[in-house]
Amino acid sequence: MLKNIYAPLSGGVVQERVLEVLANNVANMNTTGFKEEQVTFSALEANPWKSYTNPIPPAQFKLDMRELYPLHGNEMGYVTLSNVETSYIQGGIKRTGSNTDVAIQGNGFFAINTPFGERYTRDGSFSLTPDGTLVTKNGATVMGERGAITGLSEGQMKILPDGEVYNGEKFIDKLKVVGFNDVKLLQRLGDNLFVHDGAPENIVAHKGEITQGHLENSNVNPMKNMTSMIIAHRTYEALQKAVKAYDNTMQLSAQKVGEAG
Repeated sequence: MLKNIYAPLSGGVVQERVLEVLANNVANMNTTGFKEEQVTFSALEANPWKSYTNPIPPAQFKLDMRELYPLHGNEMGYVTLSNVETSYIQGGIKRTGSNTDVAIQGNGFFAINTPFGERYTRDGSFSLTPDGTLVTKNGATVMGERGAITGLSEGQMKILPDGEVYNGEKFIDKLKVVGFNDVKLLQRLGDNLFVHDGAPENIVAHKGEITQGHLENSNVNPMKNMTSMIIAHRTYEALQKAVKAYDNTMQLSAQKVGEAG
């Protein structure tokens, strides 16, 4: 078997993941507060030298070491997916005029109470339930520093730049908006939510202002992502042709060997 086939094959697998990420970015270019993802790669260089510290199987089997030669380090260079990283660059702020729309300017996230625990989002397109509780568009409760924010009416609701929430002249609570020292400890979930997978010390105070009557656009650059999709698709097609060429070579070789036998 031609080992060379694995080099373009590994590249094709990576390009499939690239296309998935880019397509998701483009699909969410109009999603409030959406943060685009970016793919990074790493190269696995050829390493013909033995990379195992102990014989496999163990030495007591008295195996001839020449039989372990196929277990040497990789003989070909490969490319692999290194990471899928989220870009937390702030999107543009647009005015909506709705009292229940809120945008964060700065590094913060709204704290949201879900059946699975506290989650975080930049999507401030909120609404009020009949009893005056502030919720997300999926019905999850928006958290204040003292718990759920309730007792509001849309015509009287007022949010100050520091996050304090009033119903008319009555103070209700302060929006729970948090920041993170290391945003890489956030994991993306569905419904535009994130979960924190780190120590409590990583959660810090929000630095920035809260703007009522506004929403944050996604930070997706449509032209950049569409261009990258075209490049990834063409790269995938080229790698696919290389794999097919190696496959045809192996089929032809097997046929010739069969004819010679």
